[in-house]
Amino acid sequence: MQLLGKEFDFSSLTEVDEAIRMEIVENLASDQLADAVQDLDSDDAVYILEDLDIEEQDAILAQLPVTERVRLRRALDYPEESAGRRMQTEFVAVPAYWTVGQTIDHLRDDTELPERFSQIHVVDPTFKLTGAVDLDRLLRTKRQGKIADIMHETRHAIPATMDQEEAAQLFQQYNLLSAAVVDESERLVGVLTIDDIVDVIQEEAAEQVLHLGGVG
Repeated sequence: MQLLGKEFDFSSLTEVDEAIRMEIVENLASDQLADAVQDLDSDDAVYILEDLDIEEQDAILAQLPVTERVRLRRALDYPEESAGRRMQTEFVAVPAYWTVGQTIDHLRDDTELPERFSQIHVVDPTFKLTGAVDLDRLLRTKRQGKIADIMHETRHAIPATMDQEEAAQLFQQYNLLSAAVVDESERLVGVLTIDDIVDVIQEEAAEQVLHLGGVG
């Protein structure tokens, strides 16, 4: 950790060759990695953790707050190259009975919100996805307006077990910037964003080039 420096950006590990990433990660203690992944977006944290064996993952996750631990373990339990592995578990979700004013106050006060988002997801008491509200629509509606009156039906929700390449095709087909990810009970578990999908497209393109060159 000292060799990397205190200001080292661990998100950069998602951009380097796997062999280099593993060499760095394997030389860090579990408490150092735990400190590092806490500062990352969940999709970047999963990208780094998924290369480790289960015992190493558990040793790191055990040092995280319960909520974060559960979110990351759930993502890691989805199949490799699935939407569940690629999704961000940070998202904004509110009940339909809230007012616009309540929702805006929530956005201002909640320190756990993702850094960037363009949609607010609407869920029922069981966290089943029921709709979404675009930020521009929210901000153009008076505070006393109800979320139920301005939300629209969720478009193109993606099952967490869907293959990442198939999810990328949906993004391309419908020009999506983000999409909700749901479990087998249609409960909201995460969000896929266009930057996640760009990474998938680039990886698939690289694999096709290697395949054409006869490289496994």
